[in-house]
Amino acid sequence: MPSTEPLTSRPIAAAHDRPRRPRVYVSSAALDLAPARARVVEVIRSSGYEAVSMETYGADSRPPIERCLADVGTCEVYVGIVAWRYGSTPPGSAKSFTHLEYDEAVRLRKQVLLFHLDEQASWPTVHVDRSQGEVRRLRKIQARDHIVDHFADVDQLGGGVRRALHRLFGESTAPVPNLLPFIANRHAQRDELARAARGERLELSPSVVVVHGAAEQSHHKFAEFMQEQLLGRFLRAAGPVHMFGIPLRAAELDQPDVITRRIAGSCSLDVDADVDTLARRLHELGSLTMLRFPVEVEMRRGRPDVTQVDQLIRYFEVWPHRRPLRVLPVISAQYRLPSGWAAHLPWSGSAADRLAAAIGEVAGAAVVLPQLGNVEMVEVEVWAELPEVRRLLGGTDPLPTIRKIFQEYEQSTRERGMPMEKLAAKLGELLRSGAA
Repeated sequence: MPSTEPLTSRPIAAAHDRPRRPRVYVSSAALDLAPARARVVEVIRSSGYEAVSMETYGADSRPPIERCLADVGTCEVYVGIVAWRYGSTPPGSAKSFTHLEYDEAVRLRKQVLLFHLDEQASWPTVHVDRSQGEVRRLRKIQARDHIVDHFADVDQLGGGVRRALHRLFGESTAPVPNLLPFIANRHAQRDELARAARGERLELSPSVVVVHGAAEQSHHKFAEFMQEQLLGRFLRAAGPVHMFGIPLRAAELDQPDVITRRIAGSCSLDVDADVDTLARRLHELGSLTMLRFPVEVEMRRGRPDVTQVDQLIRYFEVWPHRRPLRVLPVISAQYRLPSGWAAHLPWSGSAADRLAAAIGEVAGAAVVLPQLGNVEMVEVEVWAELPEVRRLLGGTDPLPTIRKIFQEYEQSTRERGMPMEKLAAKLGELLRSGAA
């Protein structure tokens, strides 16, 4: 039987023992997307990951396609960018380099992040294939099997890549002072979790919790808040709570065996174990294991697509149930609201409410926490009064700047409050300016 020791006594790694940075492969046609590729490489590197692209290739005895496919295999993440050119094809192939690299990433079950030029975006005609059949077939295949993000310019593309890597790895992608917490109280979510624990809705293992809200609300930070503070207090967990991110492609969510292998591999257990064996081994650890599943939820033609949430909930319904709670799947449903031309359709204004309602309809017995919303200015004003903040700012009163940040954002968007990640970036700039 494989050892479960890594879960129960895993030490904090020293800096020199930490694993290498994740490698991210950048794939696209070259001539039309050169500025886009450069921006994506810049974003990947500034986010702390290693960018792999053909621009870095030196002399090599292998054919180019062999080198490209080998590099796809060494990377954890594949970033594919498609505009209106199919790209060149290697000798003897009917498919382009980009298409072959994408196929290889899918075959090897890499994390696939796809970005398509928006249909309405202006684009030089010199960079548009005369025959659109091949490139449109590739875009159709990718949109069928993955959630595809769209961009109108290189800045929007760079932001999309940064957010996607952020959600995938659950890490902050912009360096900010350690003093900056993600300050939202999240009392509504905390209180609902406490009620569920008191009402014995979290007594069986596994019990599913659904966290939902816009992608920019720092779902990973709320998951850490649950792990470090809430679960031990409300569930009286024995020992530390272990959290593992379980990344899955959309096409894998209707394959229970694949989900089981991903959970086992992430938890350092035997990847060939069946559901019963995996559940038993996690239960035998004696501590609470939190399995976090980040999924994207979007509006498609005005209808919320909550298929991924539904599939994960149904998957855990077939697990054997035991007492006490030892396995807690947390589905982090992150809304991707309409962009481009779709943002102007009549239903787009209420998209978040409709997404939230749709999640509630498929949740069944799962515990659905209130929607993660914007941070209110009063919460930031309380944070700004902390002595540590005032010291870092040299005694300068930050409240006028904070109020201006909120005023400008709320006037431009007509929203109340600010999304967590946008606010964190602004406060990070404020703290860095004070420290400088």
